[in-house]
Amino acid sequence: MTFRFRLPFYCLILICNSVSAQYPTSHHYSPEADIGHPPCSDTLHVLSYKRGYEIGIILPSWQTIVSPDYVAVAEGTVRFNPGDGSDCSHVSHEDLPFYHYTHDMCIDIVPDATADGRYTNLLPYLINVHPDGTKDTTLQSSLGIEWECGLGGGNKMNPCAKLNNEGKSCGGCTAGHERGDMIWEWPTTGDWMHVEGLYVWDRGHPPANAEIHPARLMAMRRNLPAKIKALDGSDKYATRMDIYANGDGGAMNNERTDAKPYVKHVQMSSKDYKFSYKVNLSKPSPNAELKIMVEKHKGDTYPIDETVTLGADGTVTVTIPWETFKIADNAVYGRTIYAYWNEGSGTSDTIDEYKVDLNKLYFKKMSELGDRAEMRLFANVGNNWIFLNDFFGKGGKILSRGLGETFKRHWSLSNEFTVYVPRGRGFRVFMSGWEADGVDFLMGDLMDPASPCNNKTKRFFKNSFFSIRNMLLRGCEDDEMGEMSGMYHYPTGITPATFTLAPTGGMSSDPCPFSKYSLKDRYFFTYTLSLVNH
Repeated sequence: MTFRFRLPFYCLILICNSVSAQYPTSHHYSPEADIGHPPCSDTLHVLSYKRGYEIGIILPSWQTIVSPDYVAVAEGTVRFNPGDGSDCSHVSHEDLPFYHYTHDMCIDIVPDATADGRYTNLLPYLINVHPDGTKDTTLQSSLGIEWECGLGGGNKMNPCAKLNNEGKSCGGCTAGHERGDMIWEWPTTGDWMHVEGLYVWDRGHPPANAEIHPARLMAMRRNLPAKIKALDGSDKYATRMDIYANGDGGAMNNERTDAKPYVKHVQMSSKDYKFSYKVNLSKPSPNAELKIMVEKHKGDTYPIDETVTLGADGTVTVTIPWETFKIADNAVYGRTIYAYWNEGSGTSDTIDEYKVDLNKLYFKKMSELGDRAEMRLFANVGNNWIFLNDFFGKGGKILSRGLGETFKRHWSLSNEFTVYVPRGRGFRVFMSGWEADGVDFLMGDLMDPASPCNNKTKRFFKNSFFSIRNMLLRGCEDDEMGEMSGMYHYPTGITPATFTLAPTGGMSSDPCPFSKYSLKDRYFFTYTLSLVNH
């Protein structure tokens, strides 16, 4: 979390939607986030150093917009930079440790426009207050989606530490993940999404933005198809719809039996989940019929089948009847629906098949002086993600050994991906992560988000974030490594081509001494692309 001083402004306009309404009928305004939450200021005073700071913006950090029981529904396309695939889904390099076990998977979607504004109305008006006191109003451009990733939490007080160090998920949006598995549940460039979850203000970064945080269901119609063995034994290209639903949103929203009293229990059984989408592969002929296959993934504990109906125009409607059949709130739904046309290759589109081989990783700067670096790195190629730490641990430990604790700068990679790309579409190769420092060692030391502004709360905050032992001597905030991303499409890679990426800019914002530096060229990632079906 980056600390910022709270700007004192007052609520200008308040628009409240009915709790019973399924969809919002108008836009909210960001000053609503501060109603009932007065400032809470404190002062850090060490020798001659004196500085004021504001913690009211995290008491709470996330405020529900309609009600704690309101389930927001959004549909739209994942936002990304079409030039290089950046500015897209990623695991946050840092999160507020008092409210997290693991870092969040972060996504932004551009909501679909509808006649009734049911998705675009989720975007609020942001009241920006400038240093000179002037104000302007802008409409939030995209809707943030966040969900704890369930991986990479290695500090001792963290209930996720043992599982995560073994390469296993502790829940969140990766339930069932084991060391070395592809992470199939996370979106990427060009994907269309149906999302449901808690609708909140993110108060930690004024003016408050609206988010679905945490999500409880993410359904992703992939921009890129899959290649499957159909029921008749033939190879077919299929529209891939990945669906993941789970009540474990993270430290503050879950169905854990040992949850603190202030943790919100997520009633997955409060409703059935239903959505429709259209396949994005062309029909081979007017007589072709749509067929489906369903794959269950590791961690799926949902006990019955979903209902799927198919339209002649390529529409697929999915119903997951959680409420109707009184399915347990702690069940996990993790499945992929492959929809394909039953003629030829499953489509009349031209599909290019790429092989992507990850080759090398080199750290030019490790951010640590005389100590081992605790790296946490995620990579995304096409539809799938990997946690690179999974492939370098020793003795069953991936966070306290291998890439997770190292002086080593040069690493050989041996990960392979096959990517199916309809002509005219593209895919990204991406990596990002962080080097875990003091903040990461506080993950799971939870605090009631409704804590009052009193000496006890201020002391907890000060003893954590301004502790010499817990923060200063451990490097303060996690060190962002920077994102590197490249977009590829035909005819790239007709012959094998090797590429090397590195972060192109950005600055580390760590307040520790000597910790402000450029992210440009801090580390390098090399891989090879080959177009294999030409």
